[in-house]
Amino acid sequence: MAKILNHKNQKIDMSVNKIYLLDHGKIGADLAWFLPTPMTVDEMKNNPKPRNWIEVSVMSAVIEHKDGIILFDTGISEKVKDSWPPIALNVFPITKFSEENKIENQLKSIGLKPEDVHFIVFSHLHLDHTGNLDLFKSAKPSVIVHERELKHALLNVWLNKSVPYLLKDLEILREMNIVPITNEYLEILPGVELYLFGGHTPGSMLLKVRTQNDNNYILTGDFIHVPEEFDFESKGWLLGNAEEYYTRIRLLKAIMKLPRTNIIVSHDPKLWEKYPRAPKELK
Repeated sequence: MAKILNHKNQKIDMSVNKIYLLDHGKIGADLAWFLPTPMTVDEMKNNPKPRNWIEVSVMSAVIEHKDGIILFDTGISEKVKDSWPPIALNVFPITKFSEENKIENQLKSIGLKPEDVHFIVFSHLHLDHTGNLDLFKSAKPSVIVHERELKHALLNVWLNKSVPYLLKDLEILREMNIVPITNEYLEILPGVELYLFGGHTPGSMLLKVRTQNDNNYILTGDFIHVPEEFDFESKGWLLGNAEEYYTRIRLLKAIMKLPRTNIIVSHDPKLWEKYPRAPKELK
């Protein structure tokens, strides 16, 4: 079992037992949202349709720790066609979603119910990451979100620039046990660490999990949307802050040099070819 030494040379148990990746279907998008794809003069004159249309995964993750259950993001819900504005559905249409993809059924497949979750951690508050909040209202888990993200989302809604933030999701958050954090690093439980990276949105965070088998997994949220961004060190139309992105992707690459470290990109089109989906687990 993985253990580290604290400043008193005492062993600390890193008791992350399992990680489950929950499958919430797929959405379609123009690849240029994720990677820069310059247009030619002819393409601009011809008012082109998306030239590189791809389907990307939508996921959340459950971290099973001896001290609690952590849910990282909440995916999209079965009500997405009613809750998302038409512009979002036109730009990012839902291409795959079935009964199996509902979060309650994904949780059920690993023996959990919404009320079993102790912490919800949001990588950021965009609408494809905040679905299903209403399922957790009565249980009132601690909901961790960065203060910068919360302020940015509220400002966008106030200015009527809510897409890709949803007012209804922010209203649900008001009724929950929200924990806005202000620092750039937080260890939620031993072996479960949050890092503020920004780049995509002001409060975009990564989650790093170290399991009892000494494996490290980094869940990128939307700091990276597709794996090619990691190689090119570049992002398309969804780039929020270039300075944050270009400097912190180098930091991410440095972290990735740690032994036995794996990266999980939330919207990777080939995610399920690389990692098992629940009820199978990462160890």
